[in-house]
Amino acid sequence: MRLRNVDPLTGITSLTRQQREAGQRFRDDFERSAREGLQPQSWSERIDGGRLGGGVPDRVLSAGRAHAHAAAALAHWEVAEVVRKICLEGQSVKAIAERTGDGRDVVVKLLKVGLDLLAVHYGMMMGRKVG
Repeated sequence: MRLRNVDPLTGITSLTRQQREAGQRFRDDFERSAREGLQPQSWSERIDGGRLGGGVPDRVLSAGRAHAHAAAALAHWEVAEVVRKICLEGQSVKAIAERTGDGRDVVVKLLKVGLDLLAVHYGMMMGRKVG
């Protein structure tokens, strides 16, 4: 079995710079939400994160919200599934195409649509970036 160390986003040469950046930002949001959610509570930090009536620190809620909003921007389940498998799980276009029975061109098209939706969500279109 061969291990893939290549990021699928860099291996797809037809992607634009904005599409790659949107995919990377989606991955970063996901990893941040997972990482923030698993951090142990600091002994010096209040259990409720300093919030009245709440038990989850703001940084955890913000990280989760950022990922959830980006995932919602993907709109269609087929698009969301391809973006998730490639950006978050590191699966290859070839592996997805073989498993679904779709052609590679269909998988790449779904990925590009999803990455364009993410680029719009993140404000990357026309060279403007948000936060």
